[in-house]
Amino acid sequence: MALSPVRGLAYTLRNTLYVALTNECNSVSLIGSRGPSFKMPESSGFVKLDDGKEPSAEQVFAVVEKAFEEGKEPPDGVVFAGFGEPLLRLNVLKESAQLIKAKRHGVGLRINSNGLVPATECGRIAAELMSCGIKKASVSLTTADPKQYMQLMQPTNGCTHSDVCTFVTLLAESGLQVTCTAVEHPEVDISATRSLAIALGAVDFTARSYHP
Repeated sequence: MALSPVRGLAYTLRNTLYVALTNECNSVSLIGSRGPSFKMPESSGFVKLDDGKEPSAEQVFAVVEKAFEEGKEPPDGVVFAGFGEPLLRLNVLKESAQLIKAKRHGVGLRINSNGLVPATECGRIAAELMSCGIKKASVSLTTADPKQYMQLMQPTNGCTHSDVCTFVTLLAESGLQVTCTAVEHPEVDISATRSLAIALGAVDFTARSYHP
């Protein structure tokens, strides 16, 4: 039986396929953190998932397969991202990754996350991501200032900047290639944030534009 399509499940940036698992957030969304006037490029095809609609692992796999089989050229990689926080659907994330890797052995998998994982869970989740085939992670470090972090990201799950830092370190120690990101908010010290990212074990750092 054919799977029903899920509106908002997939979008593209350059030649990378992005898949959304949820709209649920445990902080300011990463899209929202770009500033009040930020909009995803129209060419990406990005729309939020419909309210109450979250894809199954099989639906994620199906949309990835469609991109490989019907696209003009195969995607450079697959990224778990979207409006919400993909780690809030960890089991579906892992199952999706396993299905994709079983069929498309060489495709690179990445997760884009706010990194708000309790310190006691960081090691386990990092190991699980690695074992299911996700070899890269982009984590929003946001700032080097813990107090400023709480003001900018407003986490709702009891986690803090310290937990994000722990997650970055344990992802790197588990073998994932970690890129940390921060938005060029006028009050954020990007240089200090970059230095912290590298000290934590990230292999790269990306400063993203702010849109007031």
